[in-house]
Amino acid sequence: MNRLNRIVAAGLVATAVAGCAATDEQRTRAEGAGVGAVVGGLLGYAIDRERGALIGAAIGAGAGYAVGNEIAKRKQAYATTEEFLDAEIARVDEFNRTTTAYNARVRQDIVRLEHEAEQLRARYDSGQVQKAGLQAKRNELQQHIATSQELEETLAAEYEIQTVILQEERANRAADDPYIVRLEREVQALQENLEALREGSTQLARIDQRLSV
Repeated sequence: MNRLNRIVAAGLVATAVAGCAATDEQRTRAEGAGVGAVVGGLLGYAIDRERGALIGAAIGAGAGYAVGNEIAKRKQAYATTEEFLDAEIARVDEFNRTTTAYNARVRQDIVRLEHEAEQLRARYDSGQVQKAGLQAKRNELQQHIATSQELEETLAAEYEIQTVILQEERANRAADDPYIVRLEREVQALQENLEALREGSTQLARIDQRLSV
């Protein structure tokens, strides 16, 4: 068995063993650590075939445990799993509504900023605008980028949490369970919103680069 397979197997075994004799809270935390180890291991393997995989697995396990803790904490607020899932569906829906509106605004801003940056760069190249003029526009762009990155980090963390919740609940419910179907739909939309957010950040960074001197 090669190193990659050992990492994946170790993570899966950790998840399976955790479910044998544990409370719901303990199982949630242990499953989070197992998933984190697998993901972290794969990321580490992509970076460095030898040392990176083990380092990635260790980092991933720590991140996974944090996700497991967050899920366990959320579950404690509800008397039943159904109430918990209803709350998570509503939570992700709110994330999606907010991010959809934000992404729409960013798309509008990108059109405006591209036009302004093109004109500003042409005026700078012709000597009509000083470097300070370019920097002022770059400052505006970098504020946009920083806001997008902050939202991206929040969305990515929530997406990771919801992915683990789905994995856990799929093991206990039918594939066509209405709670699973609703949460899957919201999590899919969250992934799409996250991708759109990242694309917007990339476009803003390209505009910023055009103004560099």
